[in-house]
Amino acid sequence: MSFDTIVAVLAVALALGFDFVNGFHDTANAVATVIYTKALKPGIAIVMSGLLNCLGALLVGTAVAQVITKIIPSDTVTLPIVVAVLIAAVIWNLVTWWYGIPVSSSHCLIGSLFGAGVTAAGWDGVEWHELNKVFLALVISPVVGFGAGALATWLALLYSKEKENPGSKRQAHYQVMRWLHIFASASVSFSHGSNDGQKTMGIITLILATHFTGYSIEHVPFWVVISAASAIGLGTVIGGWRVIRTVGTKISRERLSHSQGFGASFSTALIILTASTIGAPISTTHTLSSAVAGGTLPMYGREKINPKTLKLILLAWVLTFPVAFGLSSLCYLGLKLIWHN
Repeated sequence: MSFDTIVAVLAVALALGFDFVNGFHDTANAVATVIYTKALKPGIAIVMSGLLNCLGALLVGTAVAQVITKIIPSDTVTLPIVVAVLIAAVIWNLVTWWYGIPVSSSHCLIGSLFGAGVTAAGWDGVEWHELNKVFLALVISPVVGFGAGALATWLALLYSKEKENPGSKRQAHYQVMRWLHIFASASVSFSHGSNDGQKTMGIITLILATHFTGYSIEHVPFWVVISAASAIGLGTVIGGWRVIRTVGTKISRERLSHSQGFGASFSTALIILTASTIGAPISTTHTLSSAVAGGTLPMYGREKINPKTLKLILLAWVLTFPVAFGLSSLCYLGLKLIWHN
């Protein structure tokens, strides 16, 4: 077996490792609100999330994966580029997970693709038409999430009366809202798998098309779909309590209500599923964080939004792309030296 083939096999394993890390890093996206409102016990919530992440990756299709394979032109993609992208994305994902910062795995991956492509081939190393579409989706989705979270929470409050009777747990409306909250949380898990699972499928397809005959970037093999879905589901089950605490307790200064949890989760799920269907790789993390912040407005008012946590999330949002760009660029230059030797 040649050196390149060994590296290609290891790169596929690394891509699945990134998918696994994505799962436990982004567990908070689905389960934080149901855990901290006590709608579900943590163990049940996390297992539910893992299973639905896997199903989302299996059932929704590969439109996002196809976009990922086209960001770097096919005549530019090499094995060192893809390996550099994966190493950079995994490093930043692990660092931000360690500090409990809800950072976007999508930003990690797109920034890394951009950095490695430009370092390898200059400004022609990326497909600007595809990259511009991704940039637009990444910028718009948190803004839409904030507005949709506020609107959905306001409508939920009209039904549940939680704002007027925050301590009453016996009302029928309260119990209905609890179950709607659980359903919305499950929807976020499914939608997260449908979008983020596909990103790894796209990377593995790039590796296969770059090195192995019989594979094309135009088709995602079924075994790739199965393995990526399994990796993100398993990572989700293992969980990421550091990020769960940030989303569940630190964005709002007040405890989350079922109406707010439902509003944030349901609006996020709709946005992510829409993006997955049209092939837009967006950030579940930032969409949900924005929706939680938006839902705080009708529930508690603007003064109860925690600006310190929002600034931390915004800083991570701004820094992730250039950091991933720089990391992948350095990784590519280092790998290029190894390949030459």
